Amino acid sequence: MSLFRPGQSTSQVPDSLSKMDYYQIITSSLMVILGGIILFRSLSQGFMLMPVLVGGGLLALGLYRLNFVVKYLKTRRTQGKGPSWNPKERKWNHR
Repeated sequence: MSLFRPGQSTSQVPDSLSKMDYYQIITSSLMVILGGIILFRSLSQGFMLMPVLVGGGLLALGLYRLNFVVKYLKTRRTQGKGPSWNPKERKWNHR
């Protein structure tokens, strides 16, 4: 029996993202934007508990979901499936 760290999986990284994955990436980005706007507006007009909770929740959930996207992209790059940055030529090398 092997023990894994939280968030670590034994499954392989898929070669490409599906349409559903792109949809979730877009909605996660919008959650971060909307959560930030709600927090900013609620804190600039005086402290109100409900908007702070909703804005903070959206912001946290969006960042949590985008964290998985970043992990996916890092894993693809280390496995050699994704593009890598070439600092000498200052461009991305696509494999």
